[in-house]
Amino acid sequence: MWIALGLLCLVLTACSSSRIINDVQLIHTLGYDQVDNQIKGTAITHRYEKDQANVEMLETSAINLYSIFPEFNATTPSQLELGQLRSVVIGKDFAAKGIGTLVHSLCRDPNIGFRLQLAIADPKAESILQVNRKVNVPFFLSNTIEQNIKTLNTPKSNLHVFLFNLYGEGRDPYLPYFVLYQDRIKLDGLALFHKDKFVDHIHANEAFLLKVLLEKSKSGQYPVEIEIAGRKGKGMLRNLGSDVAFEVNTSKNIPALKIQINMRAQIKDYPSWLKLSQPDTLQATEKELSLYLQKQMKQFLAHLQKIKVDPVGIGDLIRGRSSTWNYTQFQEQYPDMDLSVSIALKLEQTGVGD
Repeated sequence: MWIALGLLCLVLTACSSSRIINDVQLIHTLGYDQVDNQIKGTAITHRYEKDQANVEMLETSAINLYSIFPEFNATTPSQLELGQLRSVVIGKDFAAKGIGTLVHSLCRDPNIGFRLQLAIADPKAESILQVNRKVNVPFFLSNTIEQNIKTLNTPKSNLHVFLFNLYGEGRDPYLPYFVLYQDRIKLDGLALFHKDKFVDHIHANEAFLLKVLLEKSKSGQYPVEIEIAGRKGKGMLRNLGSDVAFEVNTSKNIPALKIQINMRAQIKDYPSWLKLSQPDTLQATEKELSLYLQKQMKQFLAHLQKIKVDPVGIGDLIRGRSSTWNYTQFQEQYPDMDLSVSIALKLEQTGVGD
């Protein structure tokens, strides 16, 4: 019995792959940029010594992606680990050439989880990481993305979502878009992709419209213009809950799509002359805002058609309802498709009768 227990302990010991935290450097943010014919790699790490953690920034260049990590390890006294990697930031010039190889490399690494946050940087990932290091908050970038997903205009985003959109038929990926604003890092909307290549950048307002189209959302805000009884004003619409339904018509040569959006919202910072306590004014405001959002949504969809990018997954919707769908034909038809939008908006929490 004791011999068997001894052998079992030896086996368990042999299977162990534990690391002593003081002997490793944990990378929590990676950055990639295209610089001439080379790839510039940047990393922010934590190295633990006694009772404190030191934040360091590593930089290197290589001719291909697979050489970056060995080059990093060649400059550090401690072994680098990716088990705490939370965000990968990619410069927009790098992304314009395609990030499929990078994403494929990340998803094959067993130490990297699918909740990893990917993002695009303007102008460079290196610039974003330099400011991130000064902030000295380990997961600043990933926490910023997740906070904006939960409370503001960013649709659900992580490595898993990106892979689904990249490899799913009839849809294009999107990623959060970071810029520098007054020496601070700012999440400024979304980067839109065609397949694995960065194509366009949309700001936070358009990101809100895309979020409403992609998911049942209970967050986000959108600036609106109001005209009631000949008087004009502005306000901020806060989404309290929305859902979307799609109706595909494939009876004609070019498919058509009807989009119905129902939204509960609160309007804030509206002009004092707008008396929402009056039922007629409230009803007129709801109608006005519905039409305003419809117009904005149609313009946004027309822009997506013009640049031939489909983050909504319209191709996937048609594919699921057509036995003759093929991607090449959809790409040709997409810019000319009839995409109609109907929005029914209900104002709540106006401070009157709530």
